[in-house]
Amino acid sequence: MKRIREIKRAALESIDGHWGWAILPVLICSGISAAISMPMSISSIMSNPLLNHGALHPSFGSLLLNTGLTTLTVLATVFLIYTLSVGMVNCLKLLYRDGDIMTVPNMFRISFGEGRYWRNVGSMLLVALFKFLWTLLFVVPGIVKSYAYALTPYILDDNPQAGPNEARLLSIRMMRGHKWKLFVMDLSFIGWALLCVLSLFIGFIWLTPYYRTSRAAFYQEVLADWNARQQA
Repeated sequence: MKRIREIKRAALESIDGHWGWAILPVLICSGISAAISMPMSISSIMSNPLLNHGALHPSFGSLLLNTGLTTLTVLATVFLIYTLSVGMVNCLKLLYRDGDIMTVPNMFRISFGEGRYWRNVGSMLLVALFKFLWTLLFVVPGIVKSYAYALTPYILDDNPQAGPNEARLLSIRMMRGHKWKLFVMDLSFIGWALLCVLSLFIGFIWLTPYYRTSRAAFYQEVLADWNARQQA
């Protein structure tokens, strides 16, 4: 398996000359996520006691509005953002692996294509649920399991026959012996992330596709290692 530096370099080389195509799906997915969460954020700000004539307790109407907006946000996240996230990471995987620059069409095809939508939603919902349950045991088990489930969206695309839970379980098996390396690779992006914050978050427009493509490259390395072990 390649070293982290080599994986990141290969990811960056695959984006070189195609930055626009790599950035577009990330912007679309991030924009939809922001639009979904915006009403709830505005409602929370407006119910702040400092803006609510000094009232310490929100009114019944405010509570009802916040509850309704929270419910709508959760539903939109589950039934829209979950499947879009699968499409987004896999369109960058195709850019890395096959040089396919049709990232936006690929994102929507993988997100909403025939036989894909409910598998995507079901699998990512299971992943979110198990992450939450493991986090209840303490933060560290939740982090460990989040890395065990990291390959789930890629497996969903590469294995159309795998059900939602099968994809999650296969990710756990494939990530045995690789979780720490992925964690270290993620840590290597912290410096870039800090620079992006200093740039008023503008730098994330370029860092996010670089990071996501590096994860796709990591998946390809793990997949090659997994296939070699299966044939041994």
